[in-house]
Amino acid sequence: MLPRITVVTPSFNQGQFLEETIRSVVEQDYPNLEYMVVDGGSTDNSLEIIRKYEKRLAYWTSGPDRGQADAINKGWKRATGEILAYINSDDTFAPGALRLVAEIFARAPALGLIYSRCRVIDERSAVIRERSVRSASLAEILCWSPSIPQPTMFVRRAAVEAVGFLNADLHYTMDYDLAIRVGLKYRMHFIPQVLANMRDHPAAKTAIAPLKHVEEGIVVVHAFFAQDLPAEIAALKNQTLAALLLRKARLHCRNGETAPAKDLVRQAWGLCRNATTLRKSVIVLLMCVLGKRGIAQLRRFKRACLKFSTRLRPRRTPPASPAD
Repeated sequence: MLPRITVVTPSFNQGQFLEETIRSVVEQDYPNLEYMVVDGGSTDNSLEIIRKYEKRLAYWTSGPDRGQADAINKGWKRATGEILAYINSDDTFAPGALRLVAEIFARAPALGLIYSRCRVIDERSAVIRERSVRSASLAEILCWSPSIPQPTMFVRRAAVEAVGFLNADLHYTMDYDLAIRVGLKYRMHFIPQVLANMRDHPAAKTAIAPLKHVEEGIVVVHAFFAQDLPAEIAALKNQTLAALLLRKARLHCRNGETAPAKDLVRQAWGLCRNATTLRKSVIVLLMCVLGKRGIAQLRRFKRACLKFSTRLRPRRTPPASPAD
């Protein structure tokens, strides 16, 4: 029998997208699904949409909470599933995602976390591009190189119970924090197939406050390396911090703030002097030269190229399941 999967959707005033999210879950044709919607007290048409599908929900509620992570934890702590996931109220699962994930977890008991390729869609659900995602080590995931696309992340319940639920004090990087805590103790597996679509729109949290996203990630990194770690993991601290400081520097460049960007390059170079830091530092310095307008033009061109290449890319065959 396929394992039960519990999916939670945290929701707050996203009625514009919520129904598409819910349908992407309930229409998965997965026989052992437990689906919950935890709404933060929406004042738009979200409750009307939730009630429309309540017979297909294991649980739903609406009321004040401490934020997204708190809402997800409320659902996960009620969950009876062996596999846990959450899908935000503006993202969607790809058809067949749950079955593929369940089959791989069932065949590989040592796995703690699965993630995959991910498409980025716009407000009308048209594909903009595909996220650059691949199989990565814990060291690479720590540096967000690549980062795990949140809606593709599925975690074994036993792993969550072992390392702890989402940190409710985090508002942007709760998934990153959980992934590195799970990755420290359990195997992670990448599926080279699209499991989900992440929506890019002006009201998305990371679009509104990208600097806060990275700054919170740096706080998470400091907390992660403050614990007792194996020597080979502890040795990654400066490399990880340098990578995130340079990511923050790039955001300053996009805002036309060259002075703080250059200061962050100096800080990163002081922490870690390797080829990767040098390459990323040069990129930041070139962005400083390009300026805000030049960077914006280059980003528009890059996105157009990615969107075109995504349309032309052939479908990939599903991956083989990992060995136990």
